[in-house]
Parts: sequence; C-alpha cells; structure tokens
Amino acid sequence: MRKLTCPCEQEFNVDLPDVINLDASPDAVSSIADGSFLSCVCPGCNTVLHTDLETKLDWPSHGTSVLLIPEIDRYAFMSGKRPVEDGVQLVIGYAELADRIAVLAAGLEPIAIEAVKFRLAEKAREGNPGVNLTVLFEQVRDDGNLEFHIHGLKTGEVAITVVPRHLYENLLDDARAHPDEDLYAALVNGAYISVQNVMVEDGQND
Repeated sequence: MRKLTCPCEQEFNVDLPDVINLDASPDAVSSIADGSFLSCVCPGCNTVLHTDLETKLDWPSHGTSVLLIPEIDRYAFMSGKRPVEDGVQLVIGYAELADRIAVLAAGLEPIAIEAVKFRLAEKAREGNPGVNLTVLFEQVRDDGNLEFHIHGLKTGEVAITVVPRHLYENLLDDARAHPDEDLYAALVNGAYISVQNVMVEDGQND
C-alpha cells in the first residue's frame, strides 16, 4: 500500500505496485500506454489521480528493468543527489515511462531513439529558437517508419512527424560504432539515457 495526498488534501492509502513484472502482468503494458497505470481515485473528491510514483518494472523477456522516478526528483538526480541502482534503465516522469516501454515493446534501442529525438528537436528549433520542446516516440507504423510527437511548438497542439526507418538504423549503427562520440556520450548519464540530458545542458529546459 502507498500513501497519497490529493490536491484536495485528502490523505489515503492505495494499492499500487512498487515492483511489477511486465511478463506476468501483460495488461500493464497497455495500461501504461493509455495512461491508466498508477492511476487511482481520491475517496474524498472522486478525482482521478495520475501518479508517477517510483516503480520498478522488470521485463525479463526484453532483458531489462525500467525504474520510474517522479518528475519531482529530476533535479535531485541530475545534481547527483538521487542515487539509482545499477542494472536498470532510468526514466523520469510518466511520459518518459510510456515512451520507453513503447520503444522496448517495438524492439528498438533507446540510444538511437533519443538521438532521433535530438535531431527532431534541433530541426524544430530552427524556426522556433528558444522553444521548450518535448519529443516522444509514439509507434512504429505499418510501413516500418517511426512516428514521433513533438509537444511545445504551439500551445495545446501536438506536431506529428514520421521518421524513415533507415534514419533510425543509421543512427543505431553509428552509436554502436562510436559510443564515445559527443552526441551519444551526452545522451547518457549513468542509467539515464535521454535527450533531456542534452536539453538541460544547452539550456532548453531552463
């Protein structure tokens, strides 16, 4: 059981897992995608709360574990004050969890996906300097190309862009051949492989 406090100030206990095996709970993958994972209803005001409580997601069939930490802990991690256990892929906040699970479910490599995101963010900022962007992987389309959603270009709108599969494959080959190259090294901060590492460095998320 976990204790939550609703914005209405109601405190209550909720039965949400702190560790889950995705192979043993296949419905969890779809609930992560639709946003219902880690959600609950406040008994005081009946509001549906969507949480990003720290949760470890083991996925043996994909040879990995993913550790979700709350968005509120981002600064603590980035400043080295929030240690993370070895052997996990770290994600910060629910949006990154949904993104990473979609990437892994599609059999894609996070380092190449994050490199694609960096390229997309760079291109988007050419005509919108200083804009604060969030780029998320959405799906592999039927033709094999990759769909991404870009948030932040216009208020209340999401830009949908499709990246040719060969661009992803080229970046993956390059990342494997040159892991110490500036971009790929910058995308990695211990267990945290994310374009956010680069965005923070260049001031895009100030």
